[in-house]
Amino acid sequence: MLNYPDQVERDATMSLSGLEAAQRFVNMRFPQSEAAILAGSVVQGGATPGSDLDLVLFDESQLGPFRKTYRAFGWIIEAFVLNKDTYRYFFDQAVESAIPSLLRMCSEGIVLHGHEHVAAIIEEARRELDAGPPAWSIQELDRARYEIGETLTDLECSASRAEGLFITAKLAGMLAEFALRTGGFWIGDGKWLQRSLKQSDPAFAEELYEALEAYYRLDRTEPLSAFVQKLLEPFGGFLVEGYAEGDDPGEEETGP
Repeated sequence: MLNYPDQVERDATMSLSGLEAAQRFVNMRFPQSEAAILAGSVVQGGATPGSDLDLVLFDESQLGPFRKTYRAFGWIIEAFVLNKDTYRYFFDQAVESAIPSLLRMCSEGIVLHGHEHVAAIIEEARRELDAGPPAWSIQELDRARYEIGETLTDLECSASRAEGLFITAKLAGMLAEFALRTGGFWIGDGKWLQRSLKQSDPAFAEELYEALEAYYRLDRTEPLSAFVQKLLEPFGGFLVEGYAEGDDPGEEETGP
């Protein structure tokens, strides 16, 4: 088969390692950057054929912070471009949401260049990670208990398989987040939520997986119901009557 020049170039770039592709991309697209960090699955392990390259760049020549996706050297590249005046805002967002994606990228990634410019920032990210997310307030805990109970009831009372699939997907995320936040652990987004749960408590993660599979494969809600009851029990169990948000209007007379 004939190989045309553009195909030959694509074949050659596809053979580049993630590290080499990242280096070339930074040199080509962000030559004035003070520092660059390669992070994500390619660095931490567990990369798949669909994995991309996550880059954190500190570049004072850019007008402002931004995130942009590129395709270069046979890879999809997610670039998070910051500067020293804006990175702290995104660190604070990560702490508030308890999703420490940027903190992990900075603290666990490979510095491609400019280590002297980001050494203090990397140490700052590590301290934030070690400290863990802020503890839930009583109001946040009560809201989670109420919403989990409400969602479980929706599942148990639904006669629609299609609805049940969506309800269960929502419930799975709520249960994982509840377990992680009440345990003092960071959460994640998508696959990272399950990975965080498995890392914090493998037995618990497996128990949740089996309860979800019982519904997905057998349409059985009983294992999920038992799982939820066990999860909420140390925190007061299900919360229904009496739950309120905002200003309490006071006691009102109700019927028998």
